[in-house]
Amino acid sequence: MEFFYIFTISYTLAGSPLDIHMPLQNAEQCQIAIRANEGLAEALNADLFCENTGVLSKSIRPKLRPTN
Repeated sequence: MEFFYIFTISYTLAGSPLDIHMPLQNAEQCQIAIRANEGLAEALNADLFCENTGVLSKSIRPKLRPTN
């Protein structure tokens, strides 16, 4: 089973905390987003993280038994 994840960039600009949230299909996409934005995180002194929403994006579906 796969769950939706929220990719978050959290940083401070002019003393105000800001968060950017992006929904993604699964944990793998979220990890790719973190790696792709490491340079931005260093430039902004930001935190990058993924959070599991607990909402299914894809589930394992049972297969029907053969009729023969």
